[in-house]
Amino acid sequence: MPVIRADFFLDSRARLTEQERALMTAMLNDLVAGLIDEFTVLLGSAEPANDDGEQLFGRLWSAGLLDIPDLLGLLLRRAEEERAAAGIRTGHHSNGSRFLQGFVGDDDSDISAAAMALILARSRRRDRFDAPKITFDDLSAEAAVALVNAIAAGLRNDLARRLDGSEADERLSGAARSLLSRHDEGNRLEARLFDLVHALERAGRLNEAVICSSLDAGDVAVLIEALARRSAIGFEPAWEHFLGGSDRLALLLRMSGVSRALAGEIVAGTAEIVAGDPETAMTAVDQLTDEQVEAARRWLRLDSAYRSALCVLDSDVGQPSV
Repeated sequence: MPVIRADFFLDSRARLTEQERALMTAMLNDLVAGLIDEFTVLLGSAEPANDDGEQLFGRLWSAGLLDIPDLLGLLLRRAEEERAAAGIRTGHHSNGSRFLQGFVGDDDSDISAAAMALILARSRRRDRFDAPKITFDDLSAEAAVALVNAIAAGLRNDLARRLDGSEADERLSGAARSLLSRHDEGNRLEARLFDLVHALERAGRLNEAVICSSLDAGDVAVLIEALARRSAIGFEPAWEHFLGGSDRLALLLRMSGVSRALAGEIVAGTAEIVAGDPETAMTAVDQLTDEQVEAARRWLRLDSAYRSALCVLDSDVGQPSV
């Protein structure tokens, strides 16, 4: 009953859709299964039974060991990206894959290489049914440590039935260290995305044509990263503002300095996925003052942990009101 009551009164706007929940669960299951396979290889002849992956996933889930904030944030962002891309592409007819392919033959070698790297990175993060996946390198270092050690602990009982308990601990700890030594945040999908947008910026080509093309292609990640770079803020706050309702989207568009015409296209193109009314968003675009925009930019450039702490303390120097 306590769980039912909590679920019943939960703000419907904050709840996952069934599609998001299913997609996040599938990505998490796939990630855990892949890491179990890695442990199997590293443990060699003393590997745990390889037919208990689903059972182990269930045990870790029930124990709360998969409740890793950074990991869940990543799963949610990938699920939201799928939803947003599908929503935007509904109203556009361009081929999303051609958008990035157009950069592969670019005369600028940095842009060409970054585009190819992003295409390859994305291809490795789709399964045979074209559903999204996450890789081990996509995790933050903290999330990687927590997940790998949770899986190692979950494998311990099975391994200890065949080996002395202390030997099982040593083997699993060694395998965990080996796995973590391979983890490289530089291979994150977000790093490849940053490289492309940064290359475009260095070449002086992070212009409205690129932003408009990314919108037409439904390439939400490139669109948001481009707006973030032009706004001089990080990807995470830009993502939160893009999907955070009409007022926050309007603020992001003003910070990015896009023209009113392009702002209107973005508002119209995202009407199906952004909470709020497009007319309200455009009114906010027009009414925000330069001082409000700059105050918000300064606030969002502060460290996120510092901003969170100020908000928790209910400080008078909290987020600027816009």
